[in-house]
Amino acid sequence: MSPFPAAAAPDELHRNFIETGRADHMRHATLEGTRRSTEPRTLDDYHPPPTASPTLPNPGVAAAVLALTAVVTLTALLGPSLVANDMGMTMSMNMTHYMELLAVHQPRNLIIFMAIPVVLAETLAITELAILYMRDATPAWVRTTSRVAGLLAGPVMVSIFLHLLVNAVIPLTLTGSWRGPADVIAVLFYLSGVIPLAGITLVELGVIGTGEGRALKLHAILIAIFLVVAHVAMIFGMLDPAILGYQMTHQH
Repeated sequence: MSPFPAAAAPDELHRNFIETGRADHMRHATLEGTRRSTEPRTLDDYHPPPTASPTLPNPGVAAAVLALTAVVTLTALLGPSLVANDMGMTMSMNMTHYMELLAVHQPRNLIIFMAIPVVLAETLAITELAILYMRDATPAWVRTTSRVAGLLAGPVMVSIFLHLLVNAVIPLTLTGSWRGPADVIAVLFYLSGVIPLAGITLVELGVIGTGEGRALKLHAILIAIFLVVAHVAMIFGMLDPAILGYQMTHQH
């Protein structure tokens, strides 16, 4: 019998070599990770998440919206006044100009100044909730409805803003005919709705809020702003002006 131990089989030597190399690699990785965790980080170590690619405006859609805006703007500025009170009185009841605007020329004024903007805003709000909830699973018709409402909201509210500015706000200011704080708050908050609705149209055109994520976020914020200012206008518009100190007068 040989006094020396038997030599290991080739397969066993190969397996031991692999296991030894693997253990050395793991120790090296552990030491490297420890070294990196204790070293100060540099700008090269930070990799910001990729940003969404910007959404370029569709020239055809932009031209159509621009043409629509021009038409409704000219109509609002050059057309007949929709705020004139046929009863020939400065004030028919103890109400704000906001309520009087909706009360006269029924149902025309109610449709133009209340129904159309509110329907567009509510459509945007409902479809926005669906898009936020379903994301990629959102049906195409929901996205189309939201887009059409968003493209129409801006031109509609711009025309309303200009018409009331020329035929109501400026004359009331020049003649001092405001009916107290409630009247001013109601009308000005109503007109301020032009900012979020016009902003939504710009988002739909890709002018602001480019990128799907940013557009969706800005869209939701603008809808929320419009709903807030619209409801403030409604609350103060339905308020009796006398509550905030206005004294009702009749002028024939």
